[in-house]
Amino acid sequence: MRPDRVAQLRQETVDMFYHGFDNYMHIAFPEDELRPVSCTPLTRDALNPRNVALNDVLGNYSLTLIDSLSTLAILASAPPDDRNTGPKALADFQAGVAALVEQYGDGRHGRSGQGLRARGFDVDSKVQVFETVIRGVGGLLSAHLFAVGDLPIAGYDPRRNGDDLEQNPIIWPRGFKYDGQLLRLALDLAQRLLPAFYTQTGMPYPRVNLRHGIPFYLNSPLHENISLHSNGEEGFPEITETCSAGAGSLVLEFTVLSRLTGDPRFEQAAKRAFWAVWSRRSNIGLIGAGVDAEAGHWIGGFLE
Repeated sequence: MRPDRVAQLRQETVDMFYHGFDNYMHIAFPEDELRPVSCTPLTRDALNPRNVALNDVLGNYSLTLIDSLSTLAILASAPPDDRNTGPKALADFQAGVAALVEQYGDGRHGRSGQGLRARGFDVDSKVQVFETVIRGVGGLLSAHLFAVGDLPIAGYDPRRNGDDLEQNPIIWPRGFKYDGQLLRLALDLAQRLLPAFYTQTGMPYPRVNLRHGIPFYLNSPLHENISLHSNGEEGFPEITETCSAGAGSLVLEFTVLSRLTGDPRFEQAAKRAFWAVWSRRSNIGLIGAGVDAEAGHWIGGFLE
């Protein structure tokens, strides 16, 4: 492919991203998403808690911004062009981190941990464990690695004076000091997911409430006899089926978090879940599309 065509496609990609990102930040932030047609914020369906197609993903924690931080960091290393893509993306990355911290705090227990929207991810939202790990925890961790320079950004020098990030923060424009806020927020979010792993099989329940944990699973040791157990509708107990990916593919994000924080719980939980799935494969090495987190039996057909 000719170099000029490559440059054209690259610019079209940047333009498409910024069309979505800029409009989200201007219209929908700090909500999770932007409706592309009506140009209004998209939030959880509070009137229908069983609308899992929407509520599994949207956690009321500015998901699109978290999703976009790593993309901005990658765009910050774009080749020089007449639109100043690289420096603009780096500035937007840093501004996005600052905006997230303003809304959710810096992950500490003191006053600075309280944001405009919540203290960390202390929000009354029942979310799918799989989606929240890969997008929420994973997005925060990758953005943190870009912020501290472990994942490089062309032209960005963190200029750290020592290994203690909290004692020697990275100074960004407009006076913002990055001292590991995203890593602490990732830890906060992941800790809110850990109750989902409290099963006999080691495979996580499919859903967890970021504030209340898992009181709605009838056979859970953490079950409580409260209205949450039926997901808002009497007579409909919470299902315990999770997809195989949701049970067995969380090792990357949780292991990175454990290695960065020194807290082994996440790596241990994710690896226990992985081996629980793998040990149930068929005699020709296939795994099922879904699995019951409590009973451990396959639900649905096998995946090649």
